[in-house]
Amino acid sequence: MVDQKSSFRKISKDKYVVAAIITFLIFSLGLTLGIVLKDYQYGLIEEVNMEQDVKFYSTQLQYAYLNAFSDLDNCAVLRTTLQEAVVELADSLQQVIEQEEGQPGDIRSQVVLRRYALDNLRYWLLAKQSNQRCDLNTVLVLYFHTPEKNCPSCENQGAILTHFKNVFEERFLVFPINLDLRSEEPMIEIVKSQFNVTKVPTLVIGDQKYEGVISKEQLQNIICNSLHDAPECT
Repeated sequence: MVDQKSSFRKISKDKYVVAAIITFLIFSLGLTLGIVLKDYQYGLIEEVNMEQDVKFYSTQLQYAYLNAFSDLDNCAVLRTTLQEAVVELADSLQQVIEQEEGQPGDIRSQVVLRRYALDNLRYWLLAKQSNQRCDLNTVLVLYFHTPEKNCPSCENQGAILTHFKNVFEERFLVFPINLDLRSEEPMIEIVKSQFNVTKVPTLVIGDQKYEGVISKEQLQNIICNSLHDAPECT
């Protein structure tokens, strides 16, 4: 006659083994799905980056073409292209950037964040040159910040900037630069040093630096003094 206690222990042991196997399979499946989804996400990011490269190259070529022919006045086209490219850059990448900021240990995440900062800097530089060449009647803002956990007041400044982006639309272009990336990206350190940025948030509007949170009233005065024929300022 089979020992019932021995049989019970064998069944219990088998249950633990099955449970362990199931747990391992579930964990492996979750890990695999996470990797697949992450790779898919980075594939989409690469597509966005390629499209942005083409748009920037097109805008840059338009600017060079205008400079090559001093009698050519095609600034309206350049203005539209530049403004659309900057707005699309912010719209297409901002959600991705917010997701990536939560994973600072991921090397690929750091690359995405650096790429976003560099895109903003190169569009800012081209917009600055275009503003001088074509008088685009546009206010350009370099916005130096860090993630909100390190800069609680940056949330307030970001909300104020978003308000004026909605009010002035394509005449108010904001180029955010995350200073937490300066150790990985030398270009950010160069720009930071050029404007002697020592605190966050800091705004650079034109060649003027504004440290700390700029109130809605103060920023509206700055914008209205920079724009001409702006009905929102009357």
